[in-house]
Amino acid sequence: MENSFITDSRQLVEEARNRKSNLVITGHNSKKFYGNPDISPHMELNTIKNDGIIDYDPSELVVRVRSGTSIVNLEKELFSRNQFLNFEPPRFKTKTKPGAEDRIGTVGGMIASGLSGPGRFFYGGCRESVLGLTIMDGTGKLLRFGGSVIKNVAGYDISRLNVGALGCLGLITEAFLRTYPQPVSETTVELAASRKELSEIVKFCYKEQLPISGSFWTNLETEELSKKERLYIRLSGKEALTSLAIKKISEKFTNYTVMGNDTTRFWNSIRDQNLKFFTDKISGSNILWRISVPLATDIDLVFGEDMIFEWMGALRWIKSKESPLVVREKVAQAGGHATIYHASQSAKEKYGSFSQLGYASKRVHLNLKKVFDPENIFNKGRLYHFM
Repeated sequence: MENSFITDSRQLVEEARNRKSNLVITGHNSKKFYGNPDISPHMELNTIKNDGIIDYDPSELVVRVRSGTSIVNLEKELFSRNQFLNFEPPRFKTKTKPGAEDRIGTVGGMIASGLSGPGRFFYGGCRESVLGLTIMDGTGKLLRFGGSVIKNVAGYDISRLNVGALGCLGLITEAFLRTYPQPVSETTVELAASRKELSEIVKFCYKEQLPISGSFWTNLETEELSKKERLYIRLSGKEALTSLAIKKISEKFTNYTVMGNDTTRFWNSIRDQNLKFFTDKISGSNILWRISVPLATDIDLVFGEDMIFEWMGALRWIKSKESPLVVREKVAQAGGHATIYHASQSAKEKYGSFSQLGYASKRVHLNLKKVFDPENIFNKGRLYHFM
């Protein structure tokens, strides 16, 4: 028997089709800033009533959960079984009424945005943790893909196609997610490192096969980070492995520090983007870029003075007034892509939040959109202006 959320959602989908209206899917609205602005006028479909864990078997490392479930509530249950979401999705607080519980993101928004935190470098991203999804397509049908086990897929892996699609392919109603055991040992090392030294450090870490589960470098000096040009490396795994990694680092570098026990708060501030660098309002022609490049890319690919590097340089946050066309051209030449993360609405409308697609990729996107949302009602224009 269908629950009321499915029934109500199907009615909204039908109404949107009849009106030929844009239907915007929301949860806690914590990621409203991400992607292109919503097209108005529009109808809204909210998922927060569709919450709760349906099934969780810690021994199988799989949880089945509804899309409106708070990320924090899910993580509390996983933590009670000594498990966690290994890709560490960011949790963005949104303002609520005084005395009400903070809203910090839902499972559906987590998957739709596809954003991952520090653990992405070591464990894999959100996409790798999605084993299956149930979605409602643009005709109101419920479609189930994948399940509780990992299988080889012939053709498109529809579950993972929805990761990062910002709801453009349908309404996510349920998800099967892979969980991971908490690491036995975890230690963070702080190194003094200039940007030009990062390439050699990355090579050293790979050569020595250090168990790195997170990295963070910045040239900022703020209230949270009192020193400039510092690299923080989180080591996770068995105690013998982390101890050996610290020994190798101590033999290679002299200017290093093993941080104290209160590193969880430090890494959470990075994961949840609570640093002033992220929370400061962007104005004028300034843009906060989220730049992804291959790991071996020249570390000097920069466009501004204020920078944060994660994933050993594969993810770069840069504030810049450089032309978006120039930034994207240079990043594309390096084999990566550049996303306008925070910027004025006019900048996102003019340049689009995401790197433009080539002809072949654009055709694939349009064909997929026609299959799952033939009348283009779901989150129109949020991912790309043409869909």
